[in-house]
Amino acid sequence: MQISFFIAKRYVKKQSKITLIYRLSRLACYSMVLSTAILLLVLATMNGMQKLLSALFYTYTPALKIECQTGKTFLSNKELKKQIMDVAGVTDIVEVLEVTALMRLLDHQAIVTIKGVSNNFTISDFYKNSKRMDGVAFLGDDRAKAIAGIGVAQFVQWTTHNNKVEVFYPNQNGHHLNKPYKRTTLEIDGLFSIAPSIDCKYIIAPIRFVEGLTNGLKKRTHWEVVIEATSEVQNMQINIEKLLPNGYKVTNQTEQNATRRRAIFIERLSVCFIFALVLLLASLHIFFMLCMSILQKQKNIAILVSLGATPREIGKIFFYNGMLVALKGILYGLMLGWGLSFLQQKFGIVTFTKTSHRVAYPVEIHAFDCVYTTIVTILFSLLATLWPVKRAIQLAKKSLDGIPAVQ
Repeated sequence: MQISFFIAKRYVKKQSKITLIYRLSRLACYSMVLSTAILLLVLATMNGMQKLLSALFYTYTPALKIECQTGKTFLSNKELKKQIMDVAGVTDIVEVLEVTALMRLLDHQAIVTIKGVSNNFTISDFYKNSKRMDGVAFLGDDRAKAIAGIGVAQFVQWTTHNNKVEVFYPNQNGHHLNKPYKRTTLEIDGLFSIAPSIDCKYIIAPIRFVEGLTNGLKKRTHWEVVIEATSEVQNMQINIEKLLPNGYKVTNQTEQNATRRRAIFIERLSVCFIFALVLLLASLHIFFMLCMSILQKQKNIAILVSLGATPREIGKIFFYNGMLVALKGILYGLMLGWGLSFLQQKFGIVTFTKTSHRVAYPVEIHAFDCVYTTIVTILFSLLATLWPVKRAIQLAKKSLDGIPAVQ
């Protein structure tokens, strides 16, 4: 064991007489414990919220989505569809044609997105992940029926006895000054619910109705690829991309929610930066503790120099002293943060109210969070020891030259 490390270890240990330096050392250790645990808890909370929000977004996002890169729609290609269906892991393809139209029910009206779907809509992720989905048997008929999101139905005050709505869409056949809008009747046969942002926006109707409304025969907004649960999405995406002609693209759930994920990442980065500053403030306790320790142990420095210790070894003593305090605080902080996160995951101690019932606050701890917290804390602790170590070396050099240190 190096003599510098041995002496630093003795400085950290509790002496028979409790001094101001010992109290400052304990304070620095406790501040590192608290700041490390807080940063780890914040990261675990952000992980839980990210997982929760991702689950909410992915409920209505298909596993793989094929769309046109430039235009809004593309023509349905049976040959291309058959080739994609032959890819291993692909179960089926749901064809979708979406348009934005004005819906009116008596004196109430709303701008809605009509999602025209093919007859195999019931195998889609949208249908399977819905909290509520009334009968969609009308998809196989030629009737002008649809199901509306709960938010849309509430806005226009839909009832089972008053379920016929008027749909207005710009006329696509040239310029019609007397008749600029196409007007048709649509019967709302039921409701669905999957997520508030979708419930307040969408109506699901047969794709033939939307084709007739837009004069877009065989046009599609996108294809929703239904895959097996055990399939590897990335490999399937690569295989499908090889089959697509120029002008098409296939995106997975992460890419479809790129904006939301970027917003979550920026929020996470901001929170980490703010709490890293809290760690920086906590490391100042180590700085002041070392400064006070150097002032108190000037005689000890002179004695060690007279015994043959070099200025570099003197600096190592105070460096090891500060790092031992920091590492002890980091270790206990990681244990405290991980323990609290585990208790929250296991027992749901902290809860919040959601739709009249209490839900445990989502927390999920990752190994990378522990590594990140440890690296940041050690880095700030190293910065906190630089000036005190430099000062200790200067005092040792003055003692070595026989010049009394003047403060």
